[in-house]
Amino acid sequence: MSILRDFVYYDSATIDSFMSSFEGGLYDEEDRHTTASSMGVGAGDETDVSSSDSWRKTLRQTPAGRFSRLYEYIQKSAGLLEFRQGEALQLDAIEEDQFCLIRGTIEISQVVSAVMNAPQYQAISNVVKQFGKFGLIDDLAEVEKVDEQLAALTEVRHALNDKISVVLSVGSAAPKFALPIRRSVIGERFNELEGRATVFGRFSEAVPRSKRYTLIDLPGRPPLSRQQRRQAAKTGQADQASVGGPLAILNVIAVYR
Repeated sequence: MSILRDFVYYDSATIDSFMSSFEGGLYDEEDRHTTASSMGVGAGDETDVSSSDSWRKTLRQTPAGRFSRLYEYIQKSAGLLEFRQGEALQLDAIEEDQFCLIRGTIEISQVVSAVMNAPQYQAISNVVKQFGKFGLIDDLAEVEKVDEQLAALTEVRHALNDKISVVLSVGSAAPKFALPIRRSVIGERFNELEGRATVFGRFSEAVPRSKRYTLIDLPGRPPLSRQQRRQAAKTGQADQASVGGPLAILNVIAVYR
């Protein structure tokens, strides 16, 4: 595994928690001392003389360095499932709470993308409405209608729990992985998740073929009834707001390229 990583997602609280378990606590800096000795011969009958030089450097802990140590600890002691795109994998081969390092392609559904980018879309809509006031827009009523829809999406975004999910695809010979992403951790870099990436996380649970996993988690929302699931499947909504099993849910610790 390459030690050069560009982190898109880094759950520092979870990583610090695991590191404190392995090392008995956390430290921010490490002092390293280096001493070099040399021998010489004195003039005349003088005995040999020696001298030494000493260097001191302070090693500051960075997120990348802390992650590397955590990866080594888990690889040696806790067991790690490493899986590349295109390889075969059975869902029942993943052990409970097992750490996983998976390379694949992250996909963001259109519904999830619309909700997460609603404030940016609404800002653009506000600019378009300003053009309408100057007579530069022919159908201002249509713009107002779109603006109302964007406002509704923005309200949904504000009502979301901290997690919203994307999907990691690793090929036809393996199940997909649902990746619950903490909005408080990803910040403004959500759109950068899409594409080829390496995901490090911990297996949470499996979703069987007969069930679907909801990508958007709204507080207090009851699960869909059988009739609602059928209707969603007919209209194609189920393909955007949820994903069908078999599926593995992975508690994401880091995503990098």
